[in-house]
Amino acid sequence: MSRTNVFLVGAGPGDKELITLKGLKILSQADVILYDHLISNELLACAKEDAEKIFVGKRASHHTLPQEQINALIVQKAKAGKMVVRLKGGDCCLFGRGGEEAQACRDAGLAFEVVPGITSALAAPCYAGIPPTHRDFTSDVAIVTGHRKKGDDRPIDIPRAGTVIFLMSVANIANIIQSLLEAGYPGDTKIAAIERGTCYNQRVLKGTLDNFLNTLKDTPLRTPAVFIIGKVVELQEQLDWFSKKPRILHLGIHPEHYSHLGTIVHRPIIECVESDTTGPMTETIRHAGQYDWIIFTSGNGIRFFFKKLYAAGLDARIFSNTKFAVIGQASAEQLMEFGIKADLCAAVESSAGLLDAFANIDIAGLSILLPQAEVSSPDLPEGLSKNGAKVEKLVVYQTIEKEIDDVDLDYIDQILFTSGSTVRAFVKKFASVPEHIQAMCLGVPTQTTAKQYNINAKIIEKDPDAES
Repeated sequence: MSRTNVFLVGAGPGDKELITLKGLKILSQADVILYDHLISNELLACAKEDAEKIFVGKRASHHTLPQEQINALIVQKAKAGKMVVRLKGGDCCLFGRGGEEAQACRDAGLAFEVVPGITSALAAPCYAGIPPTHRDFTSDVAIVTGHRKKGDDRPIDIPRAGTVIFLMSVANIANIIQSLLEAGYPGDTKIAAIERGTCYNQRVLKGTLDNFLNTLKDTPLRTPAVFIIGKVVELQEQLDWFSKKPRILHLGIHPEHYSHLGTIVHRPIIECVESDTTGPMTETIRHAGQYDWIIFTSGNGIRFFFKKLYAAGLDARIFSNTKFAVIGQASAEQLMEFGIKADLCAAVESSAGLLDAFANIDIAGLSILLPQAEVSSPDLPEGLSKNGAKVEKLVVYQTIEKEIDDVDLDYIDQILFTSGSTVRAFVKKFASVPEHIQAMCLGVPTQTTAKQYNINAKIIEKDPDAES
């Protein structure tokens, strides 16, 4: 059997965690990814660094590439020996034209594989608190597209089912409702529109077939939206679980540490990059084993310090006479990955916590190396110097601001600032925190920076059970 070069992968309905394990594995191995407009940058970030990403998105009445050209591009890339993933929102074969792309591969003599995805037809109602089936309401469900192939003027098919779900129907919803009424559905039949289902900015609009169009006049629909019709819509208020979770804009890294707090909207606003290695820095690195103490105030400091150490041809064996201190347990665990157990760990993850940890240690006359970011709090080095230590700061990385994906702050309940840099970058982009949003910070230094910008933020901790 020939090698499979083409994978038609359903990405799920919007929430990046709803892609299947198999789909995520294949995505991470792909050489070429052809993706639609509903695929989030968060999901694309799971691709390998050198993967070629080609946007072939489709919106209502606008196609970046005609389907025939998409088919040809899949074949072209695969015949060039590339592993190709055609990444499609929802499920690739439910109104996703995956069958046509599979036919194109077959006609070209290419082996292909289909990786099903969770369809928005089922996921969006579930996230809205509307189970498509329920033993007390209905045992059958029909899924219909409200969008026809160009030139197909046949009326919309209206099946007789306890629950009917329409996809790709925003532009045609008036005709669909009229067709439902003409097909015998009572005017008081419940209907709900679920906009941007499973995403942080999901919204649910409800009504009956008789009044729903008036509802839409007051509240225009956003795309994409799924429509669900039937008695099960009555369960929405009872079973609405997703909207009850606070939506938290997380601006740093490791969003998984905070998932216990609510729905995490991950938009990293800064990036940590290695600083340039200069001659004096190289000398400091080469003689790092001569310092009495090395103190790490972040995981990034650890990672970039050892990267520079290895680049200089050295490793942990030079530290036989050096002690290490870290700002918290997460940093202690990261230091262990480089074969070094911390001699001192702050009980409170802050500069003040580190100074407290050193309170009972005589450091007068001792040499201390601080591998840190270019911009960092002066509290720690100043406090150590006051106690008589000879402190040298080593800039091993810097934080740079980065453009973030669009985020609608109207749908955000809380913002989590993970460092002073995230505070400064946010204020630069958004000016201020809207009144309806509660600000949260990791640690006192971040809270202090927030106060400088008139942001009233409370301190929170990450999930103690989360992996570091």
